[in-house]
Amino acid sequence: MNEKIYLHTINNGFKDYYDPKKQKVILESILRDKEILSKRKQGFNERNTPLNFCGLDYISLSDYEKRFVSNKEKAYYNCYYAYSRAGLSLTFPQEKIKVIEPTILPVCNRNFRDFDLMKYYGMCISERYTDLPDEVQVKDSISLEHVNGLLFPTDNFMKSKIFARKEKMIILLKKELEILNKMLKDYNYDISIYDVDTLLELNDDNINKLTLK
Repeated sequence: MNEKIYLHTINNGFKDYYDPKKQKVILESILRDKEILSKRKQGFNERNTPLNFCGLDYISLSDYEKRFVSNKEKAYYNCYYAYSRAGLSLTFPQEKIKVIEPTILPVCNRNFRDFDLMKYYGMCISERYTDLPDEVQVKDSISLEHVNGLLFPTDNFMKSKIFARKEKMIILLKKELEILNKMLKDYNYDISIYDVDTLLELNDDNINKLTLK
């Protein structure tokens, strides 16, 4: 897969590990709707707005080409390391999606005042902000018309099975991918699943390469 893609990583809460049940529920709802929706379009309001830089009306994407760019204040602080390496991500060719590039702020997650600022900046109308240097945003919704892949956190998944033998790990990984592939086919999305770190398509040969290295 070409690196010139934007990623929308499915909400994994604040977990730093892949949560199969939650991830698949949210993925299926997106596939069913045929679009990714802002919080307002999902029915949220100002009273229950999540604490993030997207507020009610914007959707977060990450620029895969900037995955190694960190906030100047903190190493490995970006969307890729904080979210994408632990969750499923739908991918879109950059030339097909019109995005807004937010102003990059200092790291904003260290205390309650920071979270209040994050919510304030997220609700801004005229300007967009973030503290994640690889983040871009889209207003209201993103159609799945141009979706071209699903990225899977292979390394994170394998680490969660650390006490299993390699052969068992591969069986569990293939089973998870089989479920995801079936879901994509059920909703008529003819796209492949790729490893988030290498962009290798997760077929049998590449699964063996990634899990036996």
